[in-house]
Amino acid sequence: MRDLTKTLDYAQLIAEEKAHFSDIVVTEDLKEGGAHANKSWEYYHQRVGNVIAKSDCADVAAYLCGIAPAVNRPLEILSLASGYCGHEIEFARRMTRPYKLTCTELNEDIFEKARAVAKTEGLAMNFETADLNFIVIEPKRYDLIFANAAIHHVINLEHLFEQIVGGLSPTGIFHLVEVVGKNRKLIWDENERYANALLDLIPDKLTRGIRVSVAEEAVGMEGIRQEDILPLLRKHFTAIFEHRHGAFMRIICTVYPELGLALDPQKSESRRYLDFLIDSDDCCVRYGILRPLEIWGVYKASL
Repeated sequence: MRDLTKTLDYAQLIAEEKAHFSDIVVTEDLKEGGAHANKSWEYYHQRVGNVIAKSDCADVAAYLCGIAPAVNRPLEILSLASGYCGHEIEFARRMTRPYKLTCTELNEDIFEKARAVAKTEGLAMNFETADLNFIVIEPKRYDLIFANAAIHHVINLEHLFEQIVGGLSPTGIFHLVEVVGKNRKLIWDENERYANALLDLIPDKLTRGIRVSVAEEAVGMEGIRQEDILPLLRKHFTAIFEHRHGAFMRIICTVYPELGLALDPQKSESRRYLDFLIDSDDCCVRYGILRPLEIWGVYKASL
């Protein structure tokens, strides 16, 4: 493999990653909290979920149980950079066939609460330390490999994608929920300008004059090569279902928490403007006016 970490101070990047994710707000269901738990962002994701729900694979656990061939073993599932494992625990609870779910994480210390939940509920989960930049996945083992907002932290993306393809069973699938925007910044400059033009149309009593101006991330591996995710995904996989979305809504709702709180969907006036922004975002992505920052997809390896 070509190791791109050698061109960087990799030890420092690892230290910054561990420090950041050891000090983050976590919800009761072991997901990222803080600004990501505000009502406007939840409302946006309900809207996204309504689109995904129209697909046959919206419930990935049920879809996997339905398409996986009859085998005399538990279904093998691998989660990449599982973090606090809230999504993995939800997934395990929905499984209707015997399974074995392996969670991986660079910072094993953040597994503590998930281990306790898995033990209490009798979930077939195990936890392993792994660095996605150098991970070696056992060939043809996994019926499902998935990553939730994880691989935009990866430097050796080519190596990781090759390992994922090789690690899938002949009928295995790859599920990816990811941000795919501009390196180190996420939002593209034209998306930022468009978002600000829309904010100009909303009363100042709601926006408080706040406009979007995102600085590049300088710590850890956040978004370090995220521009390369989609090209590599297209090279190695064919979409069973893919929803591209989010030209700027993440930035408005979470990077600027005052805006996210002001656009409260529980209040009729602010919900009207929130819907206006979401509808504009959706149209811009759907008609190719702006590039999406996010994808939700289920894939099979290309032949």
